[in-house]
Amino acid sequence: MELVIVGLIAAGIRLSVSIAFAALGEVVSQRAGVMNVGLEGIMLFSAFLSALFAVYTGNPWFGVLAAIIGGMALGALHAVFSIALGANQIVSGLALVVLGAGLSGFGYRLTIGKSPVSIPSFSSIDFGPLSDLPYIGPILFGQNALVYLMVVIAFFLFYFLKRTSFGLELRACGEAPAAADAAGIRVNAYRFVAVVFGGAMAGLGGAFLVLGQVNAFVEGMVAGRGFIAIACVVFGAWHPLGVLAACLGFGFADALQIRLQTWYPAVPYQFFVMLPYVLALLTLVFFASRSVGPAGLGEPFRSLRRHLKV
Repeated sequence: MELVIVGLIAAGIRLSVSIAFAALGEVVSQRAGVMNVGLEGIMLFSAFLSALFAVYTGNPWFGVLAAIIGGMALGALHAVFSIALGANQIVSGLALVVLGAGLSGFGYRLTIGKSPVSIPSFSSIDFGPLSDLPYIGPILFGQNALVYLMVVIAFFLFYFLKRTSFGLELRACGEAPAAADAAGIRVNAYRFVAVVFGGAMAGLGGAFLVLGQVNAFVEGMVAGRGFIAIACVVFGAWHPLGVLAACLGFGFADALQIRLQTWYPAVPYQFFVMLPYVLALLTLVFFASRSVGPAGLGEPFRSLRRHLKV
């Protein structure tokens, strides 16, 4: 029983990482007052780029770099439309979902999708005797480099948003944009940087999905994780560590449903697959109707709360 629990926790951590990267980036974006519902498309496009460049270079780190750049490009596109041109944030984000799906599918079929390929991926870091410790070894010292990077980024963002002047000014752009502008803060510039950073983090999440979890690229493989990331931001109350905990909770639920399929083969597997998403939907409905988001999110989040209260 202990080995089952250890395996469940270790798998839950791995399954949460791609969502956590995207959610942590979205925390910064929403703290600055911009919602990006296009994370799904950014993650999918970046997942393709990571696979493509990892195959052509033979190095997964180049795949990660390409995914980050691709995520930044789509994040910048969203920033141009939603900030510079004043387009509706929801419409712009949904356009990114369609764009990312189209670009990834088209690019995959033109390149590495023509024939079977082996994608270089990340392996677990060897911590020597620490990796062999009972119980905690596989959980804490049996992960790849991107898992530890996720934890470092979460704590860095917690410090950055709370303790640095740049972080405080960025939060002011989301909480009180008029006051921030009156104080001489370039609100749109801060928001642009925040959205591009969120795109980069979503790209990192897509890269992990290919290079650290599945070790393959499949069209549509993100499977709603971008939308789950947004739910985790709300569930975590826009706090980096709270968001990380919410993502870990979804990862554990996902790992559990995989094992439930094995334990109860008579039950249609689709029932277990949908459970983590039902859990995310219920938490979003419950917490979004009771949480107060950054004031700068304006009408998109307020309209969401109104609909959930009906």
